Amino acid sequence: MLVCLFYNPKEIAKQRKNQLIKEEQQTKQTQNRKWVIFTYHIPLIRRVTNLFKNINIKIAFRANNTVYQQLVQKTNSMNPSGVYEIKCNTCSKNYVGQSGRPIAKRCKEHIRYIKTNNPALTYATHILNNRHEYGKANDTLKLTQPCRKIMKMNHWENMYVQI
Repeated sequence: MLVCLFYNPKEIAKQRKNQLIKEEQQTKQTQNRKWVIFTYHIPLIRRVTNLFKNINIKIAFRANNTVYQQLVQKTNSMNPSGVYEIKCNTCSKNYVGQSGRPIAKRCKEHIRYIKTNNPALTYATHILNNRHEYGKANDTLKLTQPCRKIMKMNHWENMYVQI
């Protein structure tokens, strides 16, 4: 048995038109929505942003402490602290160290230990034991990574030692 159904073409056109109108209204709503970015500090921010859900506003969150911000810091001073390298003038080996104080002061300490024959520092031990030459801070000292926090300095120093 074969059943044949007939549809009214006007009814189909009307249904199609209604469907297109609904789709157009939905796209207008999504296009008219504005985005607002909140910096996520505490869970209370979520409650505040829930107030905006019924309005045509979309909400995005961002953190204020990204990995990039944690690793890279801009230095304002002329003599920053951080991870540094001191080069031996004779054999061109580099000593990698870190200091929370200005690195120029730390370099002066290295030179003072060499002048007083005190092998307490590794760079001074190298210069004294091998009878190599050391130079001025301008020629031998290089700041490899400016940093202020000790934990970050440890990580940066380990990275530069392995390179």
